[in-house]
Amino acid sequence: MKKTLAIILMLMPLLANAISVKIDTQKRYQKMEYFTASDAWSTQYIGDYWADKFKEKIAQLLFSQKFDEYGNPEGIGLSLWRVNLGGGTLEGDESQIDLPYRAARSYLAPSSTSYDWSRCKGLEYFMQKAREYGCNQFLLFSNSPLVQWTKNGKGYSSNMNTNIAPENIGKFADYLADCTKHFLEKGYDIKYVSPINEPQMTWTRSTQEGSPWANSDIKKMFVELDRALSERKLDSVKMLAGECIRLETTFSDLSKRLTKIWETSGLDKSEFPSNFLENFFSPKSKFYIGDLKHLAKQIGAHSYHSHIKNKEMKSIREQMKIEAEKYGVDFHQTEWCQLGSYSDYRKLDGFTHKYNPDSMNDMQTALNMAKLIYADIVFANSKSWGYWVATEIKFGLCALIHTAPHSDSVKKGGTIVPTKLLWALGNYSFFIRPNYQRVSLEGADSLDSVMASAYLSPDENKLVVVCVNMNESLQSLNFSLPTQFANAKINAYTTDERRDLAKFVEEQKSDKIRLLPRSITTIVFEK
Repeated sequence: MKKTLAIILMLMPLLANAISVKIDTQKRYQKMEYFTASDAWSTQYIGDYWADKFKEKIAQLLFSQKFDEYGNPEGIGLSLWRVNLGGGTLEGDESQIDLPYRAARSYLAPSSTSYDWSRCKGLEYFMQKAREYGCNQFLLFSNSPLVQWTKNGKGYSSNMNTNIAPENIGKFADYLADCTKHFLEKGYDIKYVSPINEPQMTWTRSTQEGSPWANSDIKKMFVELDRALSERKLDSVKMLAGECIRLETTFSDLSKRLTKIWETSGLDKSEFPSNFLENFFSPKSKFYIGDLKHLAKQIGAHSYHSHIKNKEMKSIREQMKIEAEKYGVDFHQTEWCQLGSYSDYRKLDGFTHKYNPDSMNDMQTALNMAKLIYADIVFANSKSWGYWVATEIKFGLCALIHTAPHSDSVKKGGTIVPTKLLWALGNYSFFIRPNYQRVSLEGADSLDSVMASAYLSPDENKLVVVCVNMNESLQSLNFSLPTQFANAKINAYTTDERRDLAKFVEEQKSDKIRLLPRSITTIVFEK
C-alpha cells in the first residue's frame, strides 16, 4: 500500500506552477569520467584488522552496481577508487600520527632498502573488492613523501617548506612508479598517479600526513615522476597535477591568511603554490610541465570552503571553467567534505533551522553536497567528482559510512552506518557511469530552489536526470523530452529524510514528475 501511494504521489496531476524543463540531447558538454571516494585512512585500517563480515558490507555499500530484491540500489557504484599511498607513519602499532587509524603504512620500511608487498594488506583488500564489484579504475595519491626521505623524519612538516630533501625527490618518484607497476602487474587499472596533495597547507600538526610544496619542488617532482614512469614503460598511466586545497588557488593568489603563513618560509613569493594553471600549464612560466609525456591535461582541485553561499559557489566555478579552458585543461573535482561545522545555519545557504552543527553527514549536509556536485559539474564543467573519506573510525561525522567500534579497541569491528551523504552521492554515482555525456537541460537551474542536470548514455538508450529540491515543499517538473525518449520507460530513485536512494516509480511512462520536499531524485528514462 505504501509503495502504491508513493507512485500516486509522484504522478498525480501537476500544479499550475509546475517548472517546465527542456532537455536537448543534441547540445552536449563534457563526458563524465568517474565518481570516487578515498580510502584514507580508516578504510585501510579497517581492511587490516576488521573481520570480513564488516569489510564486505562496507565494500558492497561503496561499489555495488546491483539492485536489491525491491529494486533499490544496494550500493552507490563508485566508478574509481582513490587509493592513498601512505608515507609510512604507521609501523606495527607505533604511529607518528596522534590516532593510529589516521596514519598510513608504506611498502618500504624506514629501515629497509627492499620492498615488502605484504605490508599494506588493508589497502589491497578494498582495491580487490572494488575490482570484484566492477570498479576497476584507480587513482594513487600521496599526502607525504616516505618518512625516511623527509627533512624532519616525519610524515608531517616542521615549517612552511617542502618536507623532502631535493636529492630524495627522485627516490620518491621511483617509489610511486614501482607501486604503480606492482598494481598494474596484479591486474589493477591505474589511471592516475597524484604525487602531491594540497601543497598550500601548513601540515605542521601530527593529526595526519601532509607536506607543503614550493613551486620549484612541485615541478621537479613531476619531472622525476615522468622519468620514472617512462623508464618502466608505464605508458597508460597519467600524472594528475594540482590537488589544490581550493578551486580559487588554481587561478589566483593564496588567501591573505595563507600568504602570511607562506611568508614565514623565507621563499620568494614566486615559489608560493598558487595560480596553478598559469604556473604549470603556461609555456611562458619557468615552472611549465605541460609538455611532460605522462601529464594529463587536467587540473585537480578540492571544493572546500566555497560551498557556503550560492552566489560564491556559482561565480567561483564559472571562473574556474574560463581559466581552465584558457590553458586547454580539464577540471576534476577530486575531494570534498563539509570540513568543520558552522553553528549558525543562517550563514549557510540552503540550510534550515533544523540544522545540527555537530553533524556533517545528515540530510542537510547531503542536500548541500548534491547542490555542490551540480555546481561543480554544470558551472565548472568538472569531468569527475570525488568525496573525501569513505569511512572513519570514531571521527565519522563527515564520512560516507560511519563506523563505531563495539569495544575500546578499534581493531575488533563495530557498527556500520551508511549516512545520507553516501546515498546522496549515489544519486549521481550509481546512475551516471563513465562516458555518460552531460546534455542541455533548461528550466531548473536555481541553487536556491530546484536544480537538475542531464546525462546521456554512450549508446544513447538512457537519459539520466538528477534533480535537487532545496524547498520544504513538493515541486513539480514538466519535462519536454527529446523525441527518442517521448515514450520512454521511467524509474525514479529518491534520497530524503526518510528514504535512502529508494526506488520511487516502477516502469511508468510519464514526462511529469513530483520532487519530494528537501530531496535528491534521480530519474532514468530508458528507450
